[in-house]
Amino acid sequence: MDSYKYVIVGGGPAGEQAVEGIGRVDPSGTIALVCGEDHLPYRRPPLSKGYLAGKIGRERLYLKPEAYYEERSVDVRRAVRAEALDPDQRLVRLADGREVGYEKLLLATGGSARRLPIPGGDLEKVFALRTIGDADAIRAVAGERASALVVGGSFTGTEVAATLVGLGLSVTVIFREDRLMEAAAPPELSAFLKARYEEEGVRILPATKPAAFEGRGAVERASLDSGEVLGVDLVVLGVGIQLETDLAREAGLELTEKGGVIVDKHLRTSDPDVYAAGDVAAWPDPTFKKRMRVEHWDVASRQGLRAGMNMAGEQEPYEALPYFFSVLFELSCEVWGDLSTWDTTVQRGSLEQGSFAIFYFAEGRMVGVLCAGRPAEERKIAPQLVRGRLRYDEVAARLQDEGVSLAALAPET
Repeated sequence: MDSYKYVIVGGGPAGEQAVEGIGRVDPSGTIALVCGEDHLPYRRPPLSKGYLAGKIGRERLYLKPEAYYEERSVDVRRAVRAEALDPDQRLVRLADGREVGYEKLLLATGGSARRLPIPGGDLEKVFALRTIGDADAIRAVAGERASALVVGGSFTGTEVAATLVGLGLSVTVIFREDRLMEAAAPPELSAFLKARYEEEGVRILPATKPAAFEGRGAVERASLDSGEVLGVDLVVLGVGIQLETDLAREAGLELTEKGGVIVDKHLRTSDPDVYAAGDVAAWPDPTFKKRMRVEHWDVASRQGLRAGMNMAGEQEPYEALPYFFSVLFELSCEVWGDLSTWDTTVQRGSLEQGSFAIFYFAEGRMVGVLCAGRPAEERKIAPQLVRGRLRYDEVAARLQDEGVSLAALAPET
């Protein structure tokens, strides 16, 4: 059995940044990085945008070149999954039958794209989009004049739809919610986005779900619960992920009711020698005073770095404010904070002019900001406003007034 001081299970941004974090604190510590895919750690956001569109090559997806890992003597195990974790023996059993021992372990296992349990869900050309292989397969059949159905009206679905219509496909988007991007967008923004997509020729069908996919071997038709039948050449599912937490569960680590791996402020699990980061980690957030779990690239990257440094001897809390971005046609959106629960919004700027900020409030306190096309000074101050949990009744009118500097509203630090 090979043994290492540090073993990282997961080849995404959290795993890559954990290597970086360990190296900063303990440059001589031995590391094994277990990657389920036959790839070095890479960026997932471009898969639905630039890479799917063919605007960037595969080499630009990789977070670090192979030489980076070789120079640090990192044992990168590609195309092999971890099948079992034994915390008592401090070892991980791999799918190829080998075992690796550890002193400290990081679970950065992420998730797999969710499929739909409906008739025809396993037909060819019914794709999920989670990996480089998925993007390659979609692009291989996405010829001009092809007809595509996108299932899902959140960020992944809308990004894929924008990319496919840009490639010349006829695109229909369906989703079960009443509005486009309903979870993260107030009605005004949903209506604006719907109109923008329809201008580009995308057909938007809210409150609609697929009932079945049909075809001889490969999908040819999609039957919707509305009774409509669409002729399609491909289907892309953007319906979320299934967390890869079997290792943690079977090892007896503490999980949340929804299956996230519970960690403390240092990203340690219920076993002090096992850490977790990225999509699977449910951490106690100091800004919102609750346990959070976020499925975004920036969170995974920051948590991986902090987990790596803590595994190597530091004991600093993870306190970064959640952040993510999206590009929808020409609209580049950034989000800070927690948009999982909100009841009131305030808009600054103009949707029509493509320069706006939307401030989200829950129970009278600010919980998040979505910006697009705003000045650099406003983007810089946005996280500080969220951290300050500003009161709606004290700031709503001034947030709307573009004559008022947002810096004047920021709490003192």
